[in-house]
Amino acid sequence: MSDARIPLVALAALAGWVDALSFLYLGKVFTSFQSGNLIFLGLSAAQGDGALLGRAAVSLAAFAAGSAIGSYLIGRAVVHRMRSLRGAFILELGVLIAFALCWQTVGDASDHPLARLLLIALAASAMGIQGSAVMALRFPGVVTNAMTATLNLLGGLFGLRARGGDALYHASPLPAGVLALLCGTYVVSAVAVGVAGNPAVTSAVPAVALALVLGVCANSRRSARRAAVAG
Repeated sequence: MSDARIPLVALAALAGWVDALSFLYLGKVFTSFQSGNLIFLGLSAAQGDGALLGRAAVSLAAFAAGSAIGSYLIGRAVVHRMRSLRGAFILELGVLIAFALCWQTVGDASDHPLARLLLIALAASAMGIQGSAVMALRFPGVVTNAMTATLNLLGGLFGLRARGGDALYHASPLPAGVLALLCGTYVVSAVAVGVAGNPAVTSAVPAVALALVLGVCANSRRSARRAAVAG
């Protein structure tokens, strides 16, 4: 499954970008990292913050809906090639394009509460689709939407190696370096969003990134077919 490593890193960067945009400009909620929204749901209920409650609830519901739609499109619990996920990623791309166009139309989302909820719903549903697609690859601890399990796995691998379990360390479906890169790209995306500002423009980056991933994967498939025919 080495063919999935580069796309996975790109998808993690995309999720980090969307989350940073959402937290900075859509009312301090996440659209990829849903554990945070569960906390916000409880805190907003305790503090009587109806606006935050609504934003967190919309993100959670849209993410769950996106996950269900992504799984329905994939139609199986486990896949062995990225190309099996093409339909789900094309739908995600369409949702991310709608997300970018909506933000271009709205401008400053803080001035438009209903539009902000729509942006949250679009971003969260796209991340739900992506999460279902990546989960179908069955890489332990890797969903690209959040890095908690990935960090947990990375630490566990180093713990096994320190205990003398080199065989288990090297048997991991994804090497420790790739797991570290997944986490690093999440951070780099947040830095880039924070430095760049101008969310009406940077909201288009996730769609462009996913389109590039799909293009690279398609080109790799064509090259493999040509090589097979030539051989």
